[in-house]
Amino acid sequence: MGTLKKQMTSKLQDRSIDLAIALTEGLVAGISKGQDWYKIVGTYVDAPLCWALSAGKKSEHDSIETLRNSNCAISRYGSGSHIMAYVLADQRKWLEKDKKPFEFNVLNNFKAMRDAVNEKKSDYFMWETFTTKPYHDSGEVKRIGQITPPWPAFLFAAHTDLLADKVKELKNVLGAIQRATTQFMEEKDGASVEKVIEILGYPKEDVSSWFETVHYAPKHHQVSRNAIEVTLSTLLKADVINEPIKEPKDLCDFQIAELID
Repeated sequence: MGTLKKQMTSKLQDRSIDLAIALTEGLVAGISKGQDWYKIVGTYVDAPLCWALSAGKKSEHDSIETLRNSNCAISRYGSGSHIMAYVLADQRKWLEKDKKPFEFNVLNNFKAMRDAVNEKKSDYFMWETFTTKPYHDSGEVKRIGQITPPWPAFLFAAHTDLLADKVKELKNVLGAIQRATTQFMEEKDGASVEKVIEILGYPKEDVSSWFETVHYAPKHHQVSRNAIEVTLSTLLKADVINEPIKEPKDLCDFQIAELID
């Protein structure tokens, strides 16, 4: 997931795309670290992404409670799998000054993380719930819990050149996406479920369960000030960004975005 975010922002930088939908924490981190070629212009999915915690199939870990100071497999530093470990530690009040809550094992990809917990090179890893579920169902890895971060899953980001001379067109695009997501959710008991099954091949019961968790922002141009602030705070705790951190208003373009509480 972290690699996908980097591809998105790189494509924005080289202008192979003008508008991106990417994970909130990735976009906020990028701008905070000096990626000045894009700005946040709205919210796509305002429900948080649900992350499953997985251990090896023969692991002694059966719940979150035993994970403090354990070894966490991650795809890379700054990725969602890394940042969520700090969300977990923060929620559990495991954070201590000048001490990492876990040891981290950087493995680059999802399969290597699954292998690491089964080979007992790591104690657990975190990955999006529905992407991981087939490996829980098959018994390859063991599900031991889940968490959700306190921010929306996906935001819109646009290249600054687009914001300089194509604001009207960008508003039209966001409006079209708004109409499409509304129709998509209106048909979630029929055509939309079938389309997701056709594209991804997931079982119908899993797709139906996913529809119960997802929620598209009712107004795509709005951005939550609190969501940006808590994301910045978590990124700072995880050493993904350094002080001084940006203010929420510094990450958005207000020709499009409306910052709300």
